[in-house]
Amino acid sequence: MKRIDKVYRCLKELCQRQFAERGEVIGVSATEIAQALGIQRTNASSDLNALYREGKVEKVEGKPVLYKVKEIDLVVSGSIGIERDSFDAIIGANLSLKNAVQQAKAAIIYPPSGLHTLLLGETGTGKSMFAEVMYNFAKEVGRIKSSAPFIVFNCADYANNPQLLMAQLFGVKKGAYTGADRDRAGLVEKADGGILFLDEVHRLPPEGQEMLFYLMDKGLYRRLGETESQHKAQVLIICATTESIESALLKTFIRRIPMIIKLPNLSERTVEERFELVKSFFKAEAAVVKADISITSNALKALLLYECPGNIGQLKSDIKLSIAKAYLGYMMKRDDKLCVHTEDLPDYVRKGLLKYRELKDEIDKFVTGEIVKFSSLAFSPVVQQEKQIFNLYEALEEKRRALEEKGLSESDIKLIMSIDIETYLKKFMKNLANDDLEELYKVVDKRVVDIVREFLDYASRELGRFFADKTLYGLSMHVASSIERIKSGKEIVNHQLENIRKVYEKEYEVANFLREKIEEEFAIKVPEDEVGFVAMFLCLEEEEAEKDERVGVVVAMHGEAAATSIADVSNRLLDEDIVVGYNMPLDQKPEVALDNLTNIVRKVNRGRGVLLLVDMGSLVLFGDMIYERTGIPVKTVEMVSTPMVLEAARKAIMRASLEEVYDAVVNLSPYVGRIYRDSVDYGRDIGKNVIVTACITGEGTAVKLKTILEKEFGLKEKGIDVIPLKIENKKDFKNKLDRIKNERNILAVVSALDPEDGSLVYISTSQIFDKNFKNKLQQKLEILDYFEAIDNMAQVVDENLDINSKVYISSFRKFFMRLISAGALLNKDVMIGLVIHIACVIERILKGKELPLIMNFDEIINCNREKFDLVKKSIAAFEKDFNIKIPDQECVMIMKLVFSL
Repeated sequence: MKRIDKVYRCLKELCQRQFAERGEVIGVSATEIAQALGIQRTNASSDLNALYREGKVEKVEGKPVLYKVKEIDLVVSGSIGIERDSFDAIIGANLSLKNAVQQAKAAIIYPPSGLHTLLLGETGTGKSMFAEVMYNFAKEVGRIKSSAPFIVFNCADYANNPQLLMAQLFGVKKGAYTGADRDRAGLVEKADGGILFLDEVHRLPPEGQEMLFYLMDKGLYRRLGETESQHKAQVLIICATTESIESALLKTFIRRIPMIIKLPNLSERTVEERFELVKSFFKAEAAVVKADISITSNALKALLLYECPGNIGQLKSDIKLSIAKAYLGYMMKRDDKLCVHTEDLPDYVRKGLLKYRELKDEIDKFVTGEIVKFSSLAFSPVVQQEKQIFNLYEALEEKRRALEEKGLSESDIKLIMSIDIETYLKKFMKNLANDDLEELYKVVDKRVVDIVREFLDYASRELGRFFADKTLYGLSMHVASSIERIKSGKEIVNHQLENIRKVYEKEYEVANFLREKIEEEFAIKVPEDEVGFVAMFLCLEEEEAEKDERVGVVVAMHGEAAATSIADVSNRLLDEDIVVGYNMPLDQKPEVALDNLTNIVRKVNRGRGVLLLVDMGSLVLFGDMIYERTGIPVKTVEMVSTPMVLEAARKAIMRASLEEVYDAVVNLSPYVGRIYRDSVDYGRDIGKNVIVTACITGEGTAVKLKTILEKEFGLKEKGIDVIPLKIENKKDFKNKLDRIKNERNILAVVSALDPEDGSLVYISTSQIFDKNFKNKLQQKLEILDYFEAIDNMAQVVDENLDINSKVYISSFRKFFMRLISAGALLNKDVMIGLVIHIACVIERILKGKELPLIMNFDEIINCNREKFDLVKKSIAAFEKDFNIKIPDQECVMIMKLVFSL
């Protein structure tokens, strides 16, 4: 290849890189070309001017003179031999999404295989859809084969199980873990030759990010369990996140993703784009219901103007639910037209009309006339349609057809559909967002929901039953439908009314409470037939409740028959076999009692956890240990009494959650609350040095551990405070410890749950039953003196060396704990010397300075292999935290200091 051709190719690549990184091409100087190719600047300048005279490049006058390839705009615009592409179908492609589209095209066509891309944007901005359009574009321009795969993986699905996440992504080698009975391909292998889309990539743990950027760098990966062989894969990776990349992703990971594309919020998009989105959603729904859908001008204005924090996803959901509400009236009244009115919109959508005066001129460009009609025939999908698990409209149509085929009259059909409508709507509600109550307000008048909720609270007290959230949804839908029928003067007939009055007398009486509330609020007369339907609803809930899971209740007490006696009395009074008692003989070893209670908890657990009510002593500590062994949620309450057991059982029978049962029992006994308050001593200021006790089963265990530690080791006299923590899970544990670390010096953590923090002294609760517990704990607490000396060196490091002292001291703690745990003995003077020495080594490595050489260090390693390996593993804390590599000869020097060789 001639030099001038190399210069032209280099210019083209640099221009494309500029566009990928900046979104525009400003040009490249002769000096940049010369440096990139390793040629003289004068030669580069001569060739560039020759290319300019040939008309192949453009020249941008200035100092320095810049050059750019003429066709670069053609390339990045996507018109590479095709008139239209997938991006043209996206609403806003030439408006608010113009830069994003150009960046995406540049990422796909960038030689040789495209650029890995990160999509940024809030929930509902369309990141998944955008990634799929990039995939389609890549096929259209020939970057990947038409048969190339598009693999989608949501990192949040396995965020709490890194091993399973690695297995899903990279595959598994046979024997990697129990149950891995064959080699299995991962998603990376399946995506070979195509695109892998990683949604919610911020949920990918650091080790997962590291494995991915190795794949990005080398095109190589290993399956889980493989140590030697590697696999090749050519995969273009597109990631998406709603989080800040600085806080959620490793810097080394971000550096390997050169293309970062920000998708705008709905509030940042133009009125024209929002109108097109609304229009596309209405047309899509018109195709679903196989009928034209109209909307009043005011309703359309509200949809164009209201605050929509959930972005396009929420806009789509709000439109779908508004049409659903209008469709109910359309079905019941058999109107000729399906029309969405302002009253069909949720309250917060209607508030959008308040902005109309402010944006009148712009809105009136798109909203003309009183009614806007969307035809199903004109529907053309622009925004990707989600897979619907349940189609409300088809279900209602199918129900009507079935009743008509049976020969029922029109009035009977209307009656049956008004009664059964909540069945279909409950299925529909299952597919709504997590904030279910807010979603319910979108479909049903808030007044109806609030009345039904008040009624269910009343019915729960009167009938002694716990009503699940689905009852609130279903009954609210039913009542809303009934009110509409009554207002329209349509008759409600319940052919089972007399039977209900006799068989379900109590439920019928309770249902009258709801009738009174509805009549008072809506100024209508509710017929007795409707009261009968509500009573049937309550009975149906009771039948379903029999199949539900519930909290297990276990009483454990010292003595021959105390626990079983309380359990027996409670079961007889409630006429339920729900409470299980365990008697712990006074001479029984705690380890045996723990094993027995663990087996009982396994047996009584019915899916919602177990409440453990105990009297005193070691039993108070068992809850966390059982949870650690079994994974079954356990809450513990001490100082058990018969009224407490009765309350626990009553709540469990009502299908209350474990948290609700626990709270009810604790609130029943002010003595229990006083124990916790007195033990924690909230009135006293907490000192600098603290020990943390933590439990997942209730505050009592943590408080009990605090009492044991303070009593056995005189911590108050030593100026050491104990902070008892109630934790929910490991993530909650870590967050709470991190907050305490910012304010206090944590000397040790005592818990059944390992915080997995190498910089902390961890003492397992189970060690309390060890005969030598006190001696072992004393030995561990002696390490705290060393920690204090280590922490005191932070200022010395900070003042004399150019490294992050906070990170360094944390790393040194981990280094020190690894050595101590392996049996290495260090006196304080040696340890302080190590603090300074290793800090100096890290500073020299970070600054690129050479380290002193050690003669015959290979021979020293061979003579002290075990000690060297221990030091090598221990310094990994520094290497990870500072992203460096400490050479073996320096490890030899550290080994000599540690073991005084």
